[in-house]
Amino acid sequence: MSELVATNPFGFFVPRKKTSPERKKKDNFEAVIPSQPKLQDYKDSSYVLDSLSEITKNQSLTPEQIAKVQIKTVNQEFSSLIRYYEIVKVEDVKGFVSRNPFLTPLLKEIPNKIYQYFGKDQKLALQILYEPDFPQSSELWILVLTELSAKEARSIMNKFDKDWWLKNLYKADCKLNVGIEYV
Repeated sequence: MSELVATNPFGFFVPRKKTSPERKKKDNFEAVIPSQPKLQDYKDSSYVLDSLSEITKNQSLTPEQIAKVQIKTVNQEFSSLIRYYEIVKVEDVKGFVSRNPFLTPLLKEIPNKIYQYFGKDQKLALQILYEPDFPQSSELWILVLTELSAKEARSIMNKFDKDWWLKNLYKADCKLNVGIEYV
């Protein structure tokens, strides 16, 4: 059984067969593309993020819990920096790093680079310096604490700057500097 339907620009009638329900289903777009497996809702899943292990299944995060996890993460990241640096005004530096978390990988990378130029026994300090004319403005400084002569230390620092720091300075986003402090 067919019915005539005009389907071309020339006006010719072309017979078209009635489609069965099975054929319609087969031609249907959804039948052509395989369906995706249903994803489990996070509440039904037994998977729990490591950093949120104290949150049990079927609970939502409260602002206090989120803050607790964030503080824990900042503390862990900050404690990993302590092994590299003598930190001046710990709470100020900690606050600065928590407000600028993109600095953490750089703060972990820089000591090894400085050690390549100044030696493995080189001591480093981490502190915030404020611009006296602009008290709202602050920068985090890594200071190479050196007993070298000014001429020798400056020469090594210039080489460090030229070889590595100036190529990586963009990562600091004007929030971090490296300098020398003579002890």
